[in-house]
Amino acid sequence: MKRSDLLMKIIAAADGDKVTPVQLQKVAFLVSMEFPQDLPNNYYAFEKYDYGPFSLQVYKDAEKLEEEGLVSIEINRKGGWKEYSATHRGRKSKLDTIPQNISDFIEDKMAWARQLSFQQLVRAIYREYPEYRENSVFQSR
Repeated sequence: MKRSDLLMKIIAAADGDKVTPVQLQKVAFLVSMEFPQDLPNNYYAFEKYDYGPFSLQVYKDAEKLEEEGLVSIEINRKGGWKEYSATHRGRKSKLDTIPQNISDFIEDKMAWARQLSFQQLVRAIYREYPEYRENSVFQSR
């Protein structure tokens, strides 16, 4: 299992719908917190950033998946941020290398994250992992 397989699963868990940057980052982070012993040694290192846990490598890997035709990246017209969705080919690939318990966790967390607004998702992460609020520019009170 490679970290790009896990990222592909995270994006594919939205069933072809768009994943926002905050959803992508936070679900990838939650995977790291839930399964630290089961992940590849080079899994994402999250730093305490403006809106909680963040890894620039997540975006770089998503761009590589786009180059492979597995992910589509579009600019949100209203906000200007990138949004990620699995292509048909992406939804069918690389997903069988992930253990079922991790796959199920990703599915559950993506469904949960997609129900929340940006603010709600960041607040939820801060409630569970308050140490990641340290460098925040987001006032979540």
